[in-house]
Amino acid sequence: MKNLILLLSIIITAPVSFWTQSQSECYKTVTYCPVGKKLGFTHNMQSFSGAFEQGDTSEVSIVVYKNMEYRISVCSPSHRELEGKLQFKIVEYVTKGTWVEKPKYKEETYEDEEGMEQTRKVEDGLEKKRVYIKEPVVRYDNTKDEMSQNFIFQSNQTRKLSVKVYVPDDEDDEMSSGLSGSNYVCVGLLVEHQPGIITGFSR
Repeated sequence: MKNLILLLSIIITAPVSFWTQSQSECYKTVTYCPVGKKLGFTHNMQSFSGAFEQGDTSEVSIVVYKNMEYRISVCSPSHRELEGKLQFKIVEYVTKGTWVEKPKYKEETYEDEEGMEQTRKVEDGLEKKRVYIKEPVVRYDNTKDEMSQNFIFQSNQTRKLSVKVYVPDDEDDEMSSGLSGSNYVCVGLLVEHQPGIITGFSR
């Protein structure tokens, strides 16, 4: 009976142990990504490291500030064969207002079967209402930039951005995982910054 309990315990805890191991093996992956120090950039604390299953897409949010220059890059030091293949987009969710038509209602009175007066709501034409929705606007897509693994930009205002990273699937299934026999890949999303160029005259 003890052997059975031990066996069940191993089966139940194995996936949890594997996930913990995957995360720990990918911890600080971003510290191995090529840096832009020679260009004047410094490490930004909004950088990320994580374990990806091939074919997965992950999205993280960052905040960029006005008059600061940023360098965003992706890398997988444990899987050099992915160099030049990692895809990423920089997306901004912009709030836009639009007019929509919605039915409007009014109350009317009527008598039920027992002759009692009741009220109910009935449609009374249409009315226009202003609603606000967030639409994704792609600010950068590396698939349209020769699969560049880094992008440098300067924002003219402080804004919140989302970075979507996609790890391509291994169609030939020949990629060595390095993660306990799994198909997980360690990926780093490096964010760097430096003061941007302010145009115009200054004293």
